[in-house]
Amino acid sequence: MLSKLLKYELRASGRILLPVYALLLASAGCCSLFYKLAADHPYRTGAASVLMGLLMMAFWIFVVATGAITALLMIYRFYKNYMTDEGYLMFTLPVNRHQLIWAKLLSALLYTAASAVAVTLSILLVLLPIADWSGFWGDLGELLSSITESLHFGVPGPLLLLWIAVLAILTVFSGFLMVYAAIALGHSFSNHKILLSVVFFIAFSLAMQAAGLSSFAFQLTVGEQTSGSAASLLDGTRFLVIDSIETLVACGVFYTLTWYSLQKRLNLQ
Repeated sequence: MLSKLLKYELRASGRILLPVYALLLASAGCCSLFYKLAADHPYRTGAASVLMGLLMMAFWIFVVATGAITALLMIYRFYKNYMTDEGYLMFTLPVNRHQLIWAKLLSALLYTAASAVAVTLSILLVLLPIADWSGFWGDLGELLSSITESLHFGVPGPLLLLWIAVLAILTVFSGFLMVYAAIALGHSFSNHKILLSVVFFIAFSLAMQAAGLSSFAFQLTVGEQTSGSAASLLDGTRFLVIDSIETLVACGVFYTLTWYSLQKRLNLQ
């Protein structure tokens, strides 16, 4: 049943997001074409320069809007499907609360990844006619290698990439779960549901910031005790371990709050 829920989510969200991604790529194509023409005809008029500036401004607006629309739509669909009158229908389906939550989470993850791919491709498309691509991949490999060495990562490259990818997925989950938990908790009350959801979200955000600052202070203390200076703070492996633990804990806490609110305390009245 989870697969059917996810299929429905992907279709419903795709009706809005896929045209957004297509529009982003189309704007990138226009910018790329204009840059190509400008490169072939370097003596352009002032009007052409203004038009180029406007096209680039519109493109970067589309880039920002793509990420914002993706995130907001994922949040809105959670609210609309589970917290409004649609909730009466959704909660009568032969599925449990875990499946309902995971359908939203997986949909959010897939469309977040899709938006990242669309943004990356659009930027590459814009840079295609003006960037020097000779030796690009070699320079990129050297840059990644130098970063890895400078941060003292003690794991092989493929494992490091896999670790970072898993951490990125968990980070996406924790971000959406924090919002879902705030909405679910806010709607467990009879009055001022939206206001309380905002209050819970602010409280969760402050708690996450405090946890991040505490983690930084802890790593700084460990670094000073280990090497007598803050240099070992750059131990990338330790950073990844601590960040992974924090993200896992955040996912667990927010998931539990979301599930408990939907299971025990949801108030659709």
